[in-house]
Amino acid sequence: MKSLSRWFVGLLVCSLVGWMVVACSSAATPTTSTSGALTEVSVVMGYIPNVQFTPWYVAEKKGYFAAAGIKIKYNWGFELDGLKLVGANQSDFAMLGGDQVIQARGQDIPLVYVMNYYNAFPISIFSLKEKNITSPKDLVGKKVGLSGFYGATYTGWRALLYAAGIKESDVQTQDIGFTQVAAVTQGLVDAAAGYSNNEPVQLALAGKEINVIPVSDYSKLVGIGLVTNDRTLAEKPEIVNKVVGALLRGIQDTIKNPDEALNIAIENLPEAGGQNAKTSQAVLNATIKLMTNSKLGFVDPANWTSSYKFMKDAGFVKTDFDVSKAYTNKHIP
Repeated sequence: MKSLSRWFVGLLVCSLVGWMVVACSSAATPTTSTSGALTEVSVVMGYIPNVQFTPWYVAEKKGYFAAAGIKIKYNWGFELDGLKLVGANQSDFAMLGGDQVIQARGQDIPLVYVMNYYNAFPISIFSLKEKNITSPKDLVGKKVGLSGFYGATYTGWRALLYAAGIKESDVQTQDIGFTQVAAVTQGLVDAAAGYSNNEPVQLALAGKEINVIPVSDYSKLVGIGLVTNDRTLAEKPEIVNKVVGALLRGIQDTIKNPDEALNIAIENLPEAGGQNAKTSQAVLNATIKLMTNSKLGFVDPANWTSSYKFMKDAGFVKTDFDVSKAYTNKHIP
């Protein structure tokens, strides 16, 4: 059970830290040539290795990165690490949400989102079926648990209220830390906010009947994707093309053959196998739903406009800027 908890906490924390001030967990360096024929490319990932990163392992195992002449150097840390390191040109790429890119651009940090990884914002509001909470309006007057008043979960929660026209004061919110599953199960809150491929998966595996309200059903916030900076785009566009192309092949293979993909992930993450294999498969299946897109890697510019408007209206961004500078689709094959 200890091992299982670590996997779920890893999946959760990698994106919930948001804008908390934390120390960079590893030294990252921008693109350099290795001793061989491959060029090393640094990518700041989320908290710890997890099955949500399976397409990276698939692309590596099948030689897609090597065929493009690159070798990925993974740097594991919090999302803020990626924002800071890529923003300072000390790392080539990071996995970040569109909301974080918008906040960064609002502070003159030159991040650019170059490829969609999750086609929808991955936050959901979940509750036990007996609570009868099936739509945002059912949350009025209820007690909702949040992992904190910061980060992607809080942004998703605010976006849901914004889209549904519900005032924050109409709902009782409570900071419950990373205890959403226990809080919902024990009735300490009526509902909680969490990742669509995490807490609801845990509850379903535990045999609980639940209702889930995906934020993406109401808001077009841009999900997690591959992010670089203005300088890398200007000076090394071929590196961007290669990383995007190889990763998209990994995503495509993961979607087409999830069983094979999971086996590859377990080769890299032995802890995901054995007694945790069923859990890992469920998390991967939920992650695949987030990755599936009619045009892999592409993000609709209208979603960026919508995200920017919400972020401004909700006070997450204090300055005006051209949001079209925050993303590009030109590196999508």
